[in-house]
Amino acid sequence: KVLRGHPWVLTNAIINAEELVNRSPCLVNVEAADGEALGVALYNRSGPLPVRMLSRQAFVRVDARFFAERFERALRYRERLFAEPFYRLAHAEADQVPGLVVDRYGDHLCVQASSGLDHLLWP
Repeated sequence: KVLRGHPWVLTNAIINAEELVNRSPCLVNVEAADGEALGVALYNRSGPLPVRMLSRQAFVRVDARFFAERFERALRYRERLFAEPFYRLAHAEADQVPGLVVDRYGDHLCVQASSGLDHLLWP
């Protein structure tokens, strides 16, 4: 389903889940059954959606710059839509930051991280 644009991989499609048990939550490279690289994802074995795609490019470095680019893109879009700085700045998969919701209230941000992303951002 990832090939068709789905942002998640369901439990029954994970072949090597037992290898990831002790590393969860973690970043993983996602591959199709034929070995084709499909991108980078956040894996969390205890979530209802264990694999959430972060990028459609394989072997992408997921670091501060990675998130900054997504937030800058989301900010530019919201600034076109809203005259005042009171809005949802980042809305998970819709802004390519699965497991992360950021609300903006003027100069203040309210961050809600879930799906294991919180353990990666703030270990």
